[in-house]
Amino acid sequence: MPRLEQDRDAYVRQTARRYRWAWRVARITQHLHKQRRSLQAEAYDRAFATDADAVTYHYALRNDHMPDFDRPKWINEKVRWQFLNHPNPLMALAADKLGVRDYLAYKNAEIAAPAVYASGSCAKDLLAAQLPPSYVLKASAGWAQNLFVDPSTPASRASLAARVSEWRDWDHWRFMAELHYRGIPKRWLAEEVIGPVDQIRECKFYCVFGEPIFVLYITDRSETKYNCAVLDMQWRQTDFHWADHPATIRAPERPVAFEQMVAEARRLSADFMHVRVDFMELNGKPYFSELTFSGGGARNPFLPKLQNEAIGERMDLTRAPEYLERGRQVVSALSPPTRRGT
Repeated sequence: MPRLEQDRDAYVRQTARRYRWAWRVARITQHLHKQRRSLQAEAYDRAFATDADAVTYHYALRNDHMPDFDRPKWINEKVRWQFLNHPNPLMALAADKLGVRDYLAYKNAEIAAPAVYASGSCAKDLLAAQLPPSYVLKASAGWAQNLFVDPSTPASRASLAARVSEWRDWDHWRFMAELHYRGIPKRWLAEEVIGPVDQIRECKFYCVFGEPIFVLYITDRSETKYNCAVLDMQWRQTDFHWADHPATIRAPERPVAFEQMVAEARRLSADFMHVRVDFMELNGKPYFSELTFSGGGARNPFLPKLQNEAIGERMDLTRAPEYLERGRQVVSALSPPTRRGT
């Protein structure tokens, strides 16, 4: 495991160089037909000897110091500490875009997710699915894997099936060492379209031990940009933001469903030490979006820097055993009796 006292800049340069070479070797090996694994899997395993190596590297890459996973203080250190020390199966279930719907039902959620028209585990399932003219095709085990399909942007079913096959060859957990994604089955889903996208108001509540502490508000989203603000729970602009992501709007109008979303964020975050609860609002109606356990990969620091430790102080890791047991109990309750051994 990388050492805390290592020079951060030298460590990042050395590891990045090793990772680039690992990709080159993987490509050569594949070209010579000597391995059947995906390029990504081959490169990752050549570059990182242990999970701790990968979790450390992706943190150090975006920060000016090495992470301290023995005595973590910054919030992102603590979130990434979970990847190595908190094998909570509920995190994987709730991060699954299909599995989370069972969790919503278990929690008696009052804000519904968009409808699912069909789902499957492989491209062949998609070819046989009965789907409406408009839907969003998504991968269940990651982010930034979605396609909007409607009559104005037609796509052949064969091309969509090919994309699903590509998604199955990609291990999202390897991308930034977000290890809770590793336990999610690779599936696809065709979901109801909520939009137009640029008219949606997104509220992403950052919660610690079941209490929302601030909200990331996003609007005017397009394929390449969006406007955003970070606000407290009284809908006041905060004095901090993520590095390289300053607020682009001031004093945005409070969403009609804000209080309802706050209450729902409390409900859905109560079983976790830390989670981001995401909602959308369109024409005053809220929709559940997803549960996110490592926003931005749990890498990007806050500015001013003192906020990283201030927020981190809220996450008491001595409570990890309590939440691990809670997560296991919920997963057991959601599992079929045959899987629980009863």
